[in-house]
Amino acid sequence: MFSGLSGLSGLSGPNFLCASIISKMKPLQLILLIFAAAVAALAQPAITGVTNGASYIPNGLPNSGVARGALFVIKGSNLGPATFVVATAFPLQEAIAGTSVRVSVGGSNVAAIMYYAGATQVAAILPSSVPAGTGTVTVTANGQTSAPAPIVVVQNALGVFTANSSGAGDAIATLGSSFVTPSNAPKSGDTVVIWGTGLGPVTFNEAQPAVQSDMTSVPVEAFVGGRQANVVFRGRNGCCAAVDTIYIVIPEGVSGCAVPVIFKIGNVVSNTATIPVATSGSTCTPTNSGLSPADLSKWFTGGTIAFGSASLVRSVAITQPLTVGPITIPGNTSRSDSGGASFFKVTVPPGGFGQGSTVDITAYGSCIVTAYSGNAVPTFSFQSLDAGASLGLTGPAGPKTLNRFVGGGITSYTSTFDMTGSYLNAGQYTLTGPGGPDVGSFNASLTLAQPLVWTDQTTITTVNRSAGVTVNWTGGDPAGYVQITGSSFTGTGTNSTFVIFVCNARTQDRAFTVPSVVLLALPPSGSQTSGGISIPIPGGLSVSGYSGVVRFDAPGIDYGNWLGITTNSSQVTYQ
Repeated sequence: MFSGLSGLSGLSGPNFLCASIISKMKPLQLILLIFAAAVAALAQPAITGVTNGASYIPNGLPNSGVARGALFVIKGSNLGPATFVVATAFPLQEAIAGTSVRVSVGGSNVAAIMYYAGATQVAAILPSSVPAGTGTVTVTANGQTSAPAPIVVVQNALGVFTANSSGAGDAIATLGSSFVTPSNAPKSGDTVVIWGTGLGPVTFNEAQPAVQSDMTSVPVEAFVGGRQANVVFRGRNGCCAAVDTIYIVIPEGVSGCAVPVIFKIGNVVSNTATIPVATSGSTCTPTNSGLSPADLSKWFTGGTIAFGSASLVRSVAITQPLTVGPITIPGNTSRSDSGGASFFKVTVPPGGFGQGSTVDITAYGSCIVTAYSGNAVPTFSFQSLDAGASLGLTGPAGPKTLNRFVGGGITSYTSTFDMTGSYLNAGQYTLTGPGGPDVGSFNASLTLAQPLVWTDQTTITTVNRSAGVTVNWTGGDPAGYVQITGSSFTGTGTNSTFVIFVCNARTQDRAFTVPSVVLLALPPSGSQTSGGISIPIPGGLSVSGYSGVVRFDAPGIDYGNWLGITTNSSQVTYQ
């Protein structure tokens, strides 16, 4: 044990991954049910994915490799017993409940060190002895072995554990001996411990508790709220096996309930997680102007909360010319004004919303990156509410109606005002609800400022991911903020994975640079082949202005809010 660094006196001995850490991870909520589980029906195991055990970054992305010595997860079917069986003591074994994993890379064929096994998911430690390179992994369960599945083994690829076990959202982080939460948030200058896996290989026996030491040879860079943070320790934690802890000092000038944390080793970036950071005291202040600390307290208590949300949206979209074989499709610019509203009720268990990323927007000056490929996230009881047959809108250019639509159990109110982008100009707008079975009548006013204009929208057509990209704007609501988003995807059909980044800036900043540590998580733009013809698939980049949020009250909801949005989007090629 590295004296003084663990900071968690209860996290020691054979409590692999630490009991409190385990309780935060999926499927680790099912831990220690029984050691001898019922054996699944005899069927050949099938592997659908192999990922880092913390980040869950899907295969095929630039940062999806599994580091030597990391905890990794295999998903599929018939991989093990129907009920999860989890290792309870050291030394860890090469088989658990009849399930074992082998990894073949560069001529080596090595048994992984098992942590848990279940029918749809198994977790194991990738031995540090496995060389880096492209190889295969197999699972043997119930006497049968799966077909080989691809695995890319790398030297370093750090993944951060998150509270919802999706690889996104609030990080598993500790401050002193307690977990970081919105009501136990660090401040600038505090040292926070971020928990992850994938720093790189070690030389000790990985079936035993880790030998804790600072892995100073691993060039870890940390970024908190878009600012570089000092790393004071990075290495295995003696509580566990294959679990890394990175001690970072919160930099000056960052705050919010959803402050992004990203690590970078060389050109390989981690998943993006968030932590709350307080300006003073120990409770974070939301970046979202539509929330107050009192709102957060209510959300975190749990129970049933009813909301109303409405928006007025101007959209300006530019598509680039596209060459498909001998044909060139010209680019186009489209404009439209529209509005929408919805009312809903969410029921959460006590503490179910106790995460800043669930309720707050990304802190100003920073970005989050999320990969979408079917990762599970916690779900809450959701009920759509009916606010009447339609909603009325009045503005400087006359009245409009938001019509009610019902589909899939969801009630919403939407309308396209025009296809020229000429209705939603600066001025005062009033939204009126006549009342319905669930939501009573209401009247809410919103003043729109001059729409935001992305001034270099037509000139940014290519983005170098290793260099970053700067966008500029004019106009917008000084009481609101600007959101910069981008997307790129890889794969085809159901095997596609979309990666999206979201950055927030203050309107008065007038410019924002999306850094390379964010863009390197995106796959470069590619193409698909159909009928022997290559079809380029560009990515997307947008700069959107959000007005200040206006609160309104209505019978049947705890609170409502509405705002104006100007969205400027373009197709770009990510290189």
